Amino acid sequence: MMTQPLVTVVVLAYNNYLDTRECLFSLRALNYAPLQLLLVDNGSTDGTAQRAREDFSGLTIVQTGRNLGVAGGFNPGIIRALQEGADYVFILNNDTVVQQGMLEELVQTSLGVSACGILMPKIVYYDAPQRIWSAGAYYRCFPPAVVMRGLNHLDDGSFDQVEEIAFAPTCGLLIPRRTFERVGLLDDGYFFFFDDWDFSLRVRQAGMTLLYVPSACLRHKVSRTIQHKGRSPFYWRTWGASGARYYHRFGRPPLPAAVIHLGYVVLREGMCHGPRSMWYFLQGAWRAWRCPLTPPPALPLEVDDGRS
Repeated sequence: MMTQPLVTVVVLAYNNYLDTRECLFSLRALNYAPLQLLLVDNGSTDGTAQRAREDFSGLTIVQTGRNLGVAGGFNPGIIRALQEGADYVFILNNDTVVQQGMLEELVQTSLGVSACGILMPKIVYYDAPQRIWSAGAYYRCFPPAVVMRGLNHLDDGSFDQVEEIAFAPTCGLLIPRRTFERVGLLDDGYFFFFDDWDFSLRVRQAGMTLLYVPSACLRHKVSRTIQHKGRSPFYWRTWGASGARYYHRFGRPPLPAAVIHLGYVVLREGMCHGPRSMWYFLQGAWRAWRCPLTPPPALPLEVDDGRS
């Protein structure tokens, strides 16, 4: 009997331990083997790491010491997983619950498509699993934005085909080892927002595909981690900074692309949240635009064993 590839699930947690606990219990119930579980405690202040140690024996825990954001939090877990021999890394938000068979479906699909760089499951709402949150994402020319496929659609079979997609949210993604070896890690220059769109584009530029696999499914509580921040100045500045970094790297040409796309966000959000919020947004965008555009972090040499 052929041995299945080793999958390490990297769960990113920042507070909200009850969500993390439910997520880990759902992972422990999976039948896939060999499977390793790794929790990244991203600077939690609610005792997440200690409580997880008490509730889950044998769980590997990486503590960042402070909140490094989404990409910065996932990266230490990804590195640790690859150091320990993972063939695939499944990065997962803690506000999710996975369904049986999810990993088998994703891995088997990957094994049949050698050029596949990212695979994502169908993501439905936790409280309304009959409705889709994401079946991937695509670029919309006007109004300009990256838009979720299937958002709020009834799960009636319309999104039940395996499809190549343009973008995949980092809510839950299966990523082969070879992808990190070719394109590096997530870009920790984004605290949140746009990190997943950035990684998706870098994977596609490396000649690999992104696949949506609807037979794999997880339930998502949708933005539990950042809801407590509300619409604070930090939230708006971070959104602006992330957008500026993304269009600085991928805009064609960068400055007009940034003006058009971020200007649309200002007009749209300003109508709902007022000029002060947009001032914070533009502050973040301007500060980020003025900074040198640093490259995404490369995979450390000691974990790039050339197996790609």
